[in-house]
Amino acid sequence: MELRRPSFYSTIDLVPQLEHYVSTLPRQQARSRLSLEALRRAFEVHFLEKVWKHLTDPASFIYFAWSQVRCMLNIWGVILFLRLSWITSQAGILLTWVIILMSVMVTSVTALSISAIATNGRVTSGGAYFMISRSLGPEIGGPIGMVFSFANALACALNTVGFAEVVRDLLQEFGVIMVDSINDVRIVGVITVTVLLLISLAGMEWESKTQILFFIVIIVSFSNYLVGTFLPPSPEKKAQGIFGYRSEIFLANLKPDWRGPEGNFFQMFAIFFPSAIGILSGANISGDLKDPASAIPKGTLTAIFCTAVSYLVISATVASCVVRDASGNISDILTGNGTDGCVGLACNLGWNFTECIQSQSCGYGLVLGQVSGFYYLITAGVFAASLSSALGFLVSAPKVFQCLCRDKIYPYIGFFAKGYGKNDEPLRAYLLCYIIAVAFILIAELNTIAALISNFFLCSYSLINFSCFHASITNSPGELLTLYTQD
Repeated sequence: MELRRPSFYSTIDLVPQLEHYVSTLPRQQARSRLSLEALRRAFEVHFLEKVWKHLTDPASFIYFAWSQVRCMLNIWGVILFLRLSWITSQAGILLTWVIILMSVMVTSVTALSISAIATNGRVTSGGAYFMISRSLGPEIGGPIGMVFSFANALACALNTVGFAEVVRDLLQEFGVIMVDSINDVRIVGVITVTVLLLISLAGMEWESKTQILFFIVIIVSFSNYLVGTFLPPSPEKKAQGIFGYRSEIFLANLKPDWRGPEGNFFQMFAIFFPSAIGILSGANISGDLKDPASAIPKGTLTAIFCTAVSYLVISATVASCVVRDASGNISDILTGNGTDGCVGLACNLGWNFTECIQSQSCGYGLVLGQVSGFYYLITAGVFAASLSSALGFLVSAPKVFQCLCRDKIYPYIGFFAKGYGKNDEPLRAYLLCYIIAVAFILIAELNTIAALISNFFLCSYSLINFSCFHASITNSPGELLTLYTQD
């Protein structure tokens, strides 16, 4: 029989202990009762012992750190490198921060809901679906598991398409075109997701080693970007709109400048939100964690904080160094003091980008990759962020779907419940996720896929938050949810 830890608000009485009634037994000497001060002192000592245990226990720290790294890798996706600076150019610094903070608010509330559920009972494989279905019943957990599995497969497709776009651009720089710009993305995307599938089929050990390598590359890429913002710009950099930290550039980029059919606040939010969806990656691999009830809440909340700070810093720094429009043509430098007929902020900085601004053909401006110490380190960061997120979602979706299939809530899906090997790998579910990912990779449009994913993840997060709210508001003695601090 599984034992549940008693809640602070539990209405179930504990079994009486004989030592509490020792004074009523015959031939027993009455013992003095502890004072309130002694009880408080004992509690403080016990709390300090628990804190010291977490700080000094290598195993506890390793699993907490791995849960945090897993979440950070999935949160730092392709949107960070390929779309964050573009969103900042459209929405301005202020509205970009509003978009980031709105996304963080949604994910933080969801993380707290998952943490409350994760710390109230046993957690095994199946992630968010397992925790919700075991705590609140399969009627609530079933729809969440189905929507969440499909959303993870789409997220794998999103990051794969982002990776394929960068590879296509690199091939075009060297004059290599396979078919055309759209079909090249499809070809590279299908090949990439096939390689990721083979890595996933090799088992969690290989997948974990690959993720650690990706994490190191992303950190190096971030450092390279921050160093690049302080380097004095060369004439080639200035032709691309990079002038270093300037107050006039910062003030000009504070307000929005909507352009094109996608130029509105909610479209920018829909495109950005997939960069915050990796919060349940630690929960999705709960079966591979030693103490998931402790590692999931701490790792997830820490990862949300670290990634949110990185988004805010990058959006503010890139918008303080780069003007919105630049031609990339070094001959556009102003040779005299006259600026008659010159349009744009760059006129005050000695450059004339009027022609490309008026024709709306500027190929440079607020682009993250150009602001760096070494350009190809940013490209390596794009590869690491996109591949790590794609690989993480490709692993997460089958594990959640396998657990859903084993509960036999929906008919005709029991075929995908079978596991293989000592780690019970869901090979059939891997193939299903692969087919779904390939289908959406064929769309080959990053912004379109991002908007679709935002809808699916917002639906799944709302179901998770509602289920936790429902369990708390009904005050069911068996399902009271409280965020515990693990021993």
